Amino acid sequence: MNKLLKCAKAGIVSLLVATTISACTSAVNSDPQTQIAKKQAPQQSKKQNIVMIIVDDLRPVLGVYGDKNAYTPNIDALASQGITLNQAYANVPVCGASRASMLTGIRPNKTRFIDYKAKAEKDAPGAKSLPQVLRESGYHTMGIGKIFHNSKDLAKVSWSEKLQNAGMGHATRLNPDSENHLKTTKFNKRGNGPWYETMDVADEAYPDGKVKEKALKALTRLAKQEQPFFLSVGFIRPHLPFYAPKKYYDLHPREKFSPFFDRNKPRNAPKSLNGSGEIHTYHFKDYTYNSDAFHVSSLQGYYASVSYIDALVGDVIAQIDSLGLRDNTTIMLISDHGFNLGEHNFWTKHTMLETSLRIPMIIAGPNIAQNEKTDALVELVDVFPTITEITKVSPPATVQGQSFVKSLQNASVNHKKQIYSRFKKGDSVVNDDFIFTSYTTADNTIEEMLYDHKVDPHETNNVVNEASYQAVATKMRAQLTACITQQQCQTH
Repeated sequence: MNKLLKCAKAGIVSLLVATTISACTSAVNSDPQTQIAKKQAPQQSKKQNIVMIIVDDLRPVLGVYGDKNAYTPNIDALASQGITLNQAYANVPVCGASRASMLTGIRPNKTRFIDYKAKAEKDAPGAKSLPQVLRESGYHTMGIGKIFHNSKDLAKVSWSEKLQNAGMGHATRLNPDSENHLKTTKFNKRGNGPWYETMDVADEAYPDGKVKEKALKALTRLAKQEQPFFLSVGFIRPHLPFYAPKKYYDLHPREKFSPFFDRNKPRNAPKSLNGSGEIHTYHFKDYTYNSDAFHVSSLQGYYASVSYIDALVGDVIAQIDSLGLRDNTTIMLISDHGFNLGEHNFWTKHTMLETSLRIPMIIAGPNIAQNEKTDALVELVDVFPTITEITKVSPPATVQGQSFVKSLQNASVNHKKQIYSRFKKGDSVVNDDFIFTSYTTADNTIEEMLYDHKVDPHETNNVVNEASYQAVATKMRAQLTACITQQQCQTH
């Protein structure tokens, strides 16, 4: 009770007490030290279950990562029960390609996993997906919500039963006839409507809430069977548009936000560094794009969407606990890539910058360190072999990632010296201190970027041509060339 009262007093206004207590209850219920979590589902196999929660477009704006504007009690509670990876990166900063790469364990290249339309069965013919391999090894595999970007990708071989979704898309609006749901043809032909919406509705009114409901029902059913299971739950928010129930907007008043301090492109940035046009597929209401008011409203919408997902994640974890599954289940929370929040006037993803590439990754389960953080460098292609090691299943020879189980068991164990990411014209290597990117333009001109994250964590100054950084640039240039030419990019 003390833990619940403490959580409920976390500075939330009186109108939100009920919401806060609900979220806090989920956090308390998910504590593995509580009696409810120590129950064992009577019929469950002792083989490890996997629950993989994929959150679309989520960068590490979570309390556990030190973000002071975040309100994420449930995800933070999960982190306290497992390990938080401080240096996890996407291999491609776009949904379709990133998911196809991660779920096959195969790296992107100039002809494979290029954009949001990427499909594993087309780009990597013959490769097996993670759920497919687990299914062939005796697991019951289920997907609910957005897992692969294209729901038909490897669907027949991956899932033991038909993939479930909420029946509504990214831009589903609850009241499309109101003035808050204007459509535009100025920038976009799809008429996606406004870029944010706040409606006084229940969590379950939006697609992600419906995904949560389906996940709770699936867990109830899966807990009754002896067969081990792999359940992947995919949430859309905080992907644009920022549509979330009003109570989560109320958690984040606009006064708490300020636009990013540097709205210019990084100094000495190459021409190839450009922002994404995705945000222009939405209506800006009466806001001027990239005005201070636009930045503040966008930040509010993003953080509100994250808090909404946090509540849904809390419900899923509470269900796992109530069914007595925790002692036999590994929970992994990840994102497909990062998200630019107005840094350098960039929005969404599609850049070879830290904000687009770095992701949250939190893992809790048996034989995993508790309440620990690790600086081990990992990338999304490493997820496949990590899960197969946890489940004692052999990964196929096509997998190019490397298991980081040792770093999950001991936070001080390093994993890789650098990781590799790419998008369109750009290829990058990231290590503990630097990110180096090489762009190949249409006329085969090479443009480069180098950012010193220890000195310049916000990537405001490209130092690739500065004399004091030439040794670093030369070394990372060679690492990137080897990674591209060798394909496997072995980086231990």
